[in-house]
Amino acid sequence: GHAPFGQVLLAYPVNRSVSMRAGDTIFSASLSEGELPNDATSGSRWRNMTFNAYSPSGQVEGDLVYANYGSPDDFDALAKMGVSVENKIVIMRYGSTFRGLKVMNAERRGAIGVVIYSDPMEDGYAVGKTYPDGPWRPADSVQRGSVQFNSLCAGDPARLYSNQSTLELCGFEMQDVIPKIPVLPMSWADALPLLQHLSNPSGVTPPADFQGGLPLVYQTGPGPARVSLDVNNDIHPGVIHNIYATIPGVDYGTPDDRMVVLGNHRDAWVFGAVDPNSGTAALLEVSRAFGTLLREGWRPRRTIVLCSWDGEEYGLLGSTAWGETHASFLSDKAVAYLNVDVGVSGQNLSVHVSGLLSDVVRGAIQAVTDPASGKPLSEVWDGVMGDLGSGSDYTVFLDRLGIPSLDLSFRQGNAPTSYGVYHSVYDSFSYMQQQIDPDFKYHVVQAQLWGLIALRLASERVVPLAPVPLALDLHRYIAYIQALFDGTQCAGQCTHIHTRVRKSASSRRQHSMVRGGGLDLSPLQDAVARFEGAAMDAALAREIAICSEERVQKRWQRARGAGVGGLNGVRRVAPPEVCGPKRLKRLNEALRLVERAFLDEAGLPSRKWFRHVLQAPGLYLGYGADLFPGICQAIRDGNLVLAQEQVGVCSSRVLAAVTALNSWMPLPSAHSFLVL
Repeated sequence: GHAPFGQVLLAYPVNRSVSMRAGDTIFSASLSEGELPNDATSGSRWRNMTFNAYSPSGQVEGDLVYANYGSPDDFDALAKMGVSVENKIVIMRYGSTFRGLKVMNAERRGAIGVVIYSDPMEDGYAVGKTYPDGPWRPADSVQRGSVQFNSLCAGDPARLYSNQSTLELCGFEMQDVIPKIPVLPMSWADALPLLQHLSNPSGVTPPADFQGGLPLVYQTGPGPARVSLDVNNDIHPGVIHNIYATIPGVDYGTPDDRMVVLGNHRDAWVFGAVDPNSGTAALLEVSRAFGTLLREGWRPRRTIVLCSWDGEEYGLLGSTAWGETHASFLSDKAVAYLNVDVGVSGQNLSVHVSGLLSDVVRGAIQAVTDPASGKPLSEVWDGVMGDLGSGSDYTVFLDRLGIPSLDLSFRQGNAPTSYGVYHSVYDSFSYMQQQIDPDFKYHVVQAQLWGLIALRLASERVVPLAPVPLALDLHRYIAYIQALFDGTQCAGQCTHIHTRVRKSASSRRQHSMVRGGGLDLSPLQDAVARFEGAAMDAALAREIAICSEERVQKRWQRARGAGVGGLNGVRRVAPPEVCGPKRLKRLNEALRLVERAFLDEAGLPSRKWFRHVLQAPGLYLGYGADLFPGICQAIRDGNLVLAQEQVGVCSSRVLAAVTALNSWMPLPSAHSFLVL
């Protein structure tokens, strides 16, 4: 199928420039990526089209200030040094937080323009050999990307396809979710002269973590570098196209039909051999394999929908539009959403997943072979299952609609970033073949893994959603709150927070405080304990075991016919419990609706589009997940009253999940069987 979604807001570069003057020194940035002889497509004209989508056009000039990664803590550090970014152009390095949120943070503090560059510490020579000699970012490589404020709301900033406005859906006007100041990305080769011409007029040494990987002592400015930034982007409505294929399940077209959705986006900043086409290749291979099964007479128990999304790179446009447009249908039908974006950028399996899907994923990992070692993939995988934040097409399904979701990728070791030529002209077939997966063996494994997970979810009698791993996750999430409150775990927005929270709590006298600090987590702890009890109930495990056996009734009939027990042909036999259609449906719906129960219709505080109370993109992280985000962001903001309110909200949603899970239980009845 083909589903154009009318119009969305798109952006393309027209022209741009960056120049610097510092005393007698004048420098003009190339803003281009060099052609490489061993990269067949690097001479494309797109190597000259480096830009950040949704940056407005504008021409500004001002003193330059370096703000490290651009997190709230980084700007607080500058303020402590006496460095203001008001009416300045801010230069920041990629990493740590989503690029759009760097811009948001600078804009809110009065900056008039932003430059974001790729520091070699993150993905260049400090990590390993650079392309073409290795997989990491060369000197003139530029990371393009959207600068939408993605942690405020996903999808089209203008909601042009929708009958609801951005304000109605997101709680923000369009102009509040994209920048008002011009922004440009830059290579470290272009950034080096700018950074070399910064001094430290405050006389205060910058924090140690401001130091990057370039051969200089990183100073903050302002000045003496004075920068002129000129951006001309064409931002206009345009049409995007989602493409999908449907494999009907046995109940297709009836109220009992349920579906498993697989998705990958196909739009790329340039060629996108890694992002997204390694995932696209896997999606096509999964589709081919399912086609072979269909020709052999197979039909899935549940409908499978294979989706190729458009507009992901701008801000998850296609998937969000589809999810919002079909929200009621998906809520009624969907069992799970399985996402692959960057399919292969290395040999190390990376799994980010809803807890309910943990067991089915582990089972599939045990069933495939790691190409490099020849061992089961489960033996070389580190076993880590990460939490889902945002940054890819699962966002609307999990964070908005409460559908259990998964994101799979093969990545580079323990590097700070996924791969070295991310969002550049060098993300090419040559790069993939020379540096990442020459024989495409990991592409095969990715397709096998993705297909096996989908096959189990679509085919097993009892939908393989496991509540026990989710219960363990909930305990971990509470530990995360405690660690955050204690100041032992914090990222991006921590300065003075714990002092403020404890001070505001000092006059409160409550029991079960977080380390005695004033936040009462006991309602949430009690709710999680009840969910754990429901998840680990032996009766539920027995019900799943009974209903998982499709042929139990036939086996009992055969045993009965063989003359089990009794005398003179009279047999009293209590047959095994048979899980009929109504009983099976009740169990499957109970498991399927657990994730839905974690949705708060009011949304997160100040972020109404995100409705899942267990996880969301961190407000100042963007890609990275925050856990119990309503509680944790209130702690970071020093708002104990809101944090306590959110404890109540989260507790109620966990208890709703207990009710959903316990709905598998049949109405009380008493039956005895006399078989003559």
